[in-house]
Amino acid sequence: MSLQVDLKLRRGDFRLTVNGRLPERGVTILFGVSGAGKSSLLKAIAGLQPCQGLIRFGDQVWQDEGGSLPAHRRPVGLMLQKPTLFPHLDVAGNLRFAARRSGADAGRWREVVALTELQPLLTRGVAGLSGGEAQRVALARALLTEPDLLLLDEPLSALDAERRQALMAVITRVAERLPVLYVTHQLDEVMTLGDHLWWLDQGGLREQGELTERLAGLHGPLAAGGQAAVVLHTRHRHYDPQHHLLELALGERVLRLPADGPRGDAPRLKVAARDVSLTLTAARDSSVLNILPARVDGLRDLGHGQCLVRLDCEGQWLLARLSTLSRDSLDLRPGSTVYAQIKAAALV
Repeated sequence: MSLQVDLKLRRGDFRLTVNGRLPERGVTILFGVSGAGKSSLLKAIAGLQPCQGLIRFGDQVWQDEGGSLPAHRRPVGLMLQKPTLFPHLDVAGNLRFAARRSGADAGRWREVVALTELQPLLTRGVAGLSGGEAQRVALARALLTEPDLLLLDEPLSALDAERRQALMAVITRVAERLPVLYVTHQLDEVMTLGDHLWWLDQGGLREQGELTERLAGLHGPLAAGGQAAVVLHTRHRHYDPQHHLLELALGERVLRLPADGPRGDAPRLKVAARDVSLTLTAARDSSVLNILPARVDGLRDLGHGQCLVRLDCEGQWLLARLSTLSRDSLDLRPGSTVYAQIKAAALV
């Protein structure tokens, strides 16, 4: 089921207006600067923050002019930025509370405990948990409520890199069957998890849509800063053990990346705009392994002698951050044919 919101939220001098729809499944990244209203929006959807307007999930109205469905009757799994665990219960008690409410059976209990690696912590009191441990308990509790909608506010911020990767895989699996609205400031989480994007800016929902398309926009949420990057969807082609290179198919072209072994069938690839340079002819004596023909789709002047170039490459978008001197020297304009030299890329 999909979520539809058309609401206005007020808190002191703060105002937020959101009119958007979540797809029926997948991870929608809720993006915006600190103070944009991301946490408040999650609480409003969950029924914990007063607001005005419409909230509809599938054919069920959670809020309209006629009233508001109480929070405990909304089939939502909510994990706040600061986990709110029951201090008088141990870890197992916190999880049992969620399981009893949803009717989750013993098999589901064991599955969630294993996925979140909580077995060694079950008898621990929550007051003695580290920040990362508390986040894992809060995520497990949200999953055990068997929600129809999952709302996660920076759920992995206190975890080490290995556990973050493991739990991102868990969230990806969950999102195959229900919608997840996910707040994060971490670019690797955006690139790895995101299927769709909601961008909150200047008191409203500035953009919404498919993540790959939104990130590649010349005026997207990352465009003007040093983090501008795109996601490329590739196919596993071959692993070269001699040179430790992974070969990925991008349309009819091949990308080569350093790797310790083969990956899944359809790896995602993050390419930062600062790691793409352009030439008018294909270099034949370069150490750069990945040189792809592309067409200039558009340009944006960023000021301070910098510009952003959007490229159509095998039906997917690349961004390149160049000096305006380079732009003028190459006489770049929409429709120009160039070669994109990808100096670095990362699997996500």
